[in-house]
Amino acid sequence: MDWTWINQVIDYVRNLLDIAIVWMVVHYLLRVFRNNARTMQIMKGIIYLFIANFVADYLQLRTFKLLLNYLLDWGFLAVIVIFQPEIRSLLEKMGQVNPATGVFSLTINQKQRLVQEITSAVNTLSVNNTGALITIQRGTSLEDYVKASTPLNAEVTKELLISLFATTTPLHDGAIIVQGNKIASASAFFPPTNNDLPTRFGARHRAAVGISEISDSITVIVSEETGSVSVAQNGKLTLFEDEGHLYNFLSDVLKVDEDDTQTTVPFWKRREQSTSDYSAQSMSDVIRQETPQESEDE
Repeated sequence: MDWTWINQVIDYVRNLLDIAIVWMVVHYLLRVFRNNARTMQIMKGIIYLFIANFVADYLQLRTFKLLLNYLLDWGFLAVIVIFQPEIRSLLEKMGQVNPATGVFSLTINQKQRLVQEITSAVNTLSVNNTGALITIQRGTSLEDYVKASTPLNAEVTKELLISLFATTTPLHDGAIIVQGNKIASASAFFPPTNNDLPTRFGARHRAAVGISEISDSITVIVSEETGSVSVAQNGKLTLFEDEGHLYNFLSDVLKVDEDDTQTTVPFWKRREQSTSDYSAQSMSDVIRQETPQESEDE
């Protein structure tokens, strides 16, 4: 009997496994890189160098090729020396990414309830001009910040969120961290961003943008001074006009399925299309248009 077909099947499975592993590694690295703007710039620069090297080799530009060879030979060492803090942060972040943590582990109904409770609480806090900072953990672990803050491990409810940010309570300063459908901790403090923000944005906004630069978390900010609501994600700050827009945005990024038959979401809050732009202004627009004003929060 001819058993060569078994070897062919084994080779076929081996090739599929090889491709799948490479795809997973590339997907994993892209997921980590996309949350750090500076890392993305480094990657783009390296890609451009390789493209330029290919063009120089194809067109036989010998002098240009020689310069590129020097850059490629010593460029990686220069990148490691210059961007040592970013590379170390990136490696730490790669070890922390776990899709099975945070909101990824919730059911559809749990996600819907989480979005409803957060949105309702943010609306009340905004109306009352109560400053707030709510960080939702996604793939990147925030356990180090949880350990450095006050542990709670309480279910996310509108009433609890409002109570935590009341100025008369000892935990109102800092952020709360949401892991899954639980408030893991309160009074957490994040490293502020080094980006230049308009002076109207104070410590809350800078901390929110800062944590979004080193993780894939989503942070909702309520300004104590104006009551305005904004969200920090991937190093960018987005201002929102009303509760419905915030609900739509959170539903999109947390992948809430509004077609679930058990949902009781009001029709005016239901999502339009996932490609809709729910923002009033992006951070880049704010930076270009805003004139220096008083800080929105302390």
